[in-house]
Amino acid sequence: MVIDVHCHVGLSARKVDGSIPRFSFEQNGALGSPGYDSYLAPRLLKRTAWFFVRRWLGIDPKLPSGDELDAEIEAVNERHWSQMPSVDRLVLLAFDEYHDDDGRVIGAAERGQAYGSDLYTSNSLVRAMCEARPDRYLLGGSIHPYRTQDGQCARDLLEELTAAGAVLIKWLPIHQNIRAEDPRTVAFLRAAAQLNIPMLIHYGGEMSLARQHMEFEHPGPMLEVLRTLRAEGNMPTVIVAHVATPSFIWQSRDGYDTLIDALSGEFKDAPLYADVSALAAFGRTTWLRRLADMPDLHRKLLWGSDYPIPVLLWPFWRRVDYATRQRIAGLRSWVEQDLQLKRALGYQDCVFTQAASILRVK
Repeated sequence: MVIDVHCHVGLSARKVDGSIPRFSFEQNGALGSPGYDSYLAPRLLKRTAWFFVRRWLGIDPKLPSGDELDAEIEAVNERHWSQMPSVDRLVLLAFDEYHDDDGRVIGAAERGQAYGSDLYTSNSLVRAMCEARPDRYLLGGSIHPYRTQDGQCARDLLEELTAAGAVLIKWLPIHQNIRAEDPRTVAFLRAAAQLNIPMLIHYGGEMSLARQHMEFEHPGPMLEVLRTLRAEGNMPTVIVAHVATPSFIWQSRDGYDTLIDALSGEFKDAPLYADVSALAAFGRTTWLRRLADMPDLHRKLLWGSDYPIPVLLWPFWRRVDYATRQRIAGLRSWVEQDLQLKRALGYQDCVFTQAASILRVK
């Protein structure tokens, strides 16, 4: 079974849908911006990256947030997600809001705002999408470890999400403000191990959402926490998104090197993995080529697309022949394009198929 472990869901202003089953902690959707099941913040909509993504997706960049824009986003998603014959499942990712160090949630960020949420997608909305198409989608949940609600801590909410069939939990520490060593983070990771639910955690560079806490870019502190949890028998399965690569080749690669050393050394036989999502995108193509030439590491890599990040083909002209690149370019789905490019680069079959056993998908 071929599973894309990293596929984003984001709508500009989707109001709470009372007709779908709702998690107890999402009765009114977002905490920081109540009444929404998904939003794209004004700060995000003004980012240059979002302008170009909308252009590439064929979505009118002049459309304001609301139902018309969301209808276009959903139509484009359906086109990309329905025309991927080589892909069996997509893990659709919810995304929790920013929490400060005291656990206070901050909702949609305005342009120029220092801290806040650029993106929110409720677990309830994603669960409804997955239940409507269980043959195509899997629930990727998101709960901030600092979150408390109605006397419940994040661990309590995790139990509810796991019981509903979530196959992993997504974090983006540099945007959401998640310190690896924080006791709430460690407690959440320990609970994830006990509940047997993997974590998908983004380390390294970021180009789509605001980089609000670059002090959390390096995976080193998380590896130290995992080292401790492993010693006590409570290490969860962790997938490090994008192999902790920097956004551009001239930036520090220390986080990437640290992770590669861990995957091939100390954590070689531990449930630590990395996904190769977004590595066919602007700024990261060098790393995709390098990792293709490391076959001994492929059993520690999982395929992901990071949709809706577009796929670049021209940087691979020396590795992939013209006819193959033209064939891939003709595919209508970016997800399928991403898969076929990585196969053409020589990634072993295990990169595309081993997620099923890691995520316990039958």
